[in-house]
Amino acid sequence: MSAGQPPVNFHAHRSRAGESGAPEDFEQMLALLVQAISGSASLVYANAPGDWGIDVLIGELDGDVEIFQAKYLMGGVGPSQRTNIQSSFQRAVTAAAQHGYTVKRWVLCTPASLGPLERQWWRPWKLAQEAATGVAIELWDETVLRGLLLQPAARHIRRSFYEPYRDEQPKSPPAAIRSGPDRRWRPGNETIVGPHVYLLHSDATEETTADRTGTWREATAARIGSESVRVRLRQAVGPGVSEPREALRVQARLLRQRPAERGWPKLLDLHEGGAATTLVMARPEGRTWREAFGPSAVPSDRLTAARALAAASRVCAAIGALHGRGRSHRALTPDGIVVTADGVVLRDLGWAGLAKAGGAPGPAVDVEMVAALVHHTLTGHPPVPLLTPPVRATLPAFPEALDDLLLRALGPDPGRPHVRELGDALSRARRTLSLGGAA
Repeated sequence: MSAGQPPVNFHAHRSRAGESGAPEDFEQMLALLVQAISGSASLVYANAPGDWGIDVLIGELDGDVEIFQAKYLMGGVGPSQRTNIQSSFQRAVTAAAQHGYTVKRWVLCTPASLGPLERQWWRPWKLAQEAATGVAIELWDETVLRGLLLQPAARHIRRSFYEPYRDEQPKSPPAAIRSGPDRRWRPGNETIVGPHVYLLHSDATEETTADRTGTWREATAARIGSESVRVRLRQAVGPGVSEPREALRVQARLLRQRPAERGWPKLLDLHEGGAATTLVMARPEGRTWREAFGPSAVPSDRLTAARALAAASRVCAAIGALHGRGRSHRALTPDGIVVTADGVVLRDLGWAGLAKAGGAPGPAVDVEMVAALVHHTLTGHPPVPLLTPPVRATLPAFPEALDDLLLRALGPDPGRPHVRELGDALSRARRTLSLGGAA
């Protein structure tokens, strides 16, 4: 990227318009981009009785048209997203037949990059639909969109939508532009940690102690420079958070001792600056557990459940490695597990290094959290103490042995299995589900 040229950071839509407004903001950018490179385009708004499966349109609705479908999928294209894409295409084809025009070209536009599984799905589906409908289907993914936005014709669009996130910055940035340890973290803001500047993404959060003597902050961010790097930042500031600051130092030591530990994040830096301790880790490339598997209100199908069990067994291995060093995580969530092309990686080490509240048995809590995540993902509803139904009540093919183990893992602490036992059972059940049989 040349000096002074703004990077194309698609998280800018969330930073500017919020989570709910980001898809519409992305659509508006897409309409301008199509217009810039083709000379003609219209943004079609949804109203009764619907948008006819059109976000951006070239042509008139009494002849041949080209349709551009915007899908703001920052986390990737999982099973539910694929269903949504297929539905959008079918809606566009059906509306054309009903209203007397012809779709010649249909373009899926998303800032996500397709992984191996998504590419295995996309090409056969595309070819089958082209053969069935005669519509030419294209994919404008993250790479294609960036390439189009870097064309000279799209310069004004880059400036309008992405200029606030410039690569090039003054050597002594004004405090109003860049935040230090004393400024609040907000999505879209920039913060300085050591020699680097980071653009905070939409998940930036912070909590201040009741006496206002300390602050805890977390965020996914992009390190701004000649080469953009995605990171996970965790920061404790002030005398009121001395224990969390020490926990971050403990985590840094763990990551330094075993930098290649499977399932652990990669340490980039531990920065001590005055009242602040900041841990900087590489954010693994992939989708979060939530983006890949849920949980959602809909139970998983058998094959999705099998993939979730495989991922959960790897989570157990990563947690087991932490337990082997006398530490526990105690903060596992669907957003804190990243599903990569090679397996899974914990986004961070949770509360490892922080004293256990009330003497709670950390390893047992981790086992319960993994079991609860698996149960919720597969059944579509969270487990309820003493009233949790077995998974096979929702998924009949589910192995009874693992069902019983999950219920034991969700029970009282003394009866919970070791994380290694749970991981082995998850792996065996994955094989059973993949072959289509239960018990």
